Amino acid sequence: MSYPILQLSERTLPADYVGPIFIWDVDKTYLDTDFKSIWGLLRIPLEMAIDKRIIPGTAATLQECRRGPGERPIQTPIFFVSASPPQLAGVIRKKMLLDGLQPDGFLFKDQLQLALHGRFRELKFQVEYKLTAHWSLITELPPGARLVVVGDDWESDGHVFHLLDATQRGDLAGDDLATALRDAGVDHGSIDAMVDLAAKATGRAQVELACVLLTKGRDPSYFDPYRPIVHAAREALQAAALFADHGLVSPGGVARVAWRLRADWGWTADQVESSLTDLTTRALVTTALIAEVREALTRG
Repeated sequence: MSYPILQLSERTLPADYVGPIFIWDVDKTYLDTDFKSIWGLLRIPLEMAIDKRIIPGTAATLQECRRGPGERPIQTPIFFVSASPPQLAGVIRKKMLLDGLQPDGFLFKDQLQLALHGRFRELKFQVEYKLTAHWSLITELPPGARLVVVGDDWESDGHVFHLLDATQRGDLAGDDLATALRDAGVDHGSIDAMVDLAAKATGRAQVELACVLLTKGRDPSYFDPYRPIVHAAREALQAAALFADHGLVSPGGVARVAWRLRADWGWTADQVESSLTDLTTRALVTTALIAEVREALTRG
């Protein structure tokens, strides 16, 4: 049984592209989408682009990811995965343009098709959707690309990214993958199709880094079992620093995210410093990088 998704591509990458590609979750990682209440779910289709609320600092971080680590922008590809229905594609695209973002493609969860086929549990259960969306996208991406996947701590993104990494490396396939999917709560009727899709994606683009943004406030240690591939960032500034530590964003770019958090979201200098200190305390990034970021902040 295939999973109903809508895939929209806005950029075709060369088949020999070997650089990084971000796959960024929209809900709770960029947009502050309310899935907790009935009112929140009902309000989603009614909101206009300008009414959509974003997670503090994420637009600035996405801009730096797009720019890349050098002085000249390199337009790093960024694709977005959303659990919102396809009918909101235009609204979400418009919101991103208002925030100065250039999406290269989207995947949407077709909630109407799920409801029509009586798959009501899957309207909120995300493991099957997230894995299907990532594998579907990977089969269309250049096989030598390096993936940077970004999600949140509201559900199971850490575990999803762990499974995604294992399948892409070829460490998890066939019956073993089927067992892992059952253990993750995937409906038995969907497992065969997912194993087949994973086989098409396996060996192509590899997961270089996974970041879980702690917008729910879950303790970072919760994700320790999924290291070294999965890392927990308390907020967008820490995510930007993590990307900089992997050569995806410049230290100056991290400083620019900090400035935007202060200007647009009311952060204080002490909050910025506390965030940077926590990164080194948790050994999420090197002290050398944080020193460069502090220097960039001092230069203004």
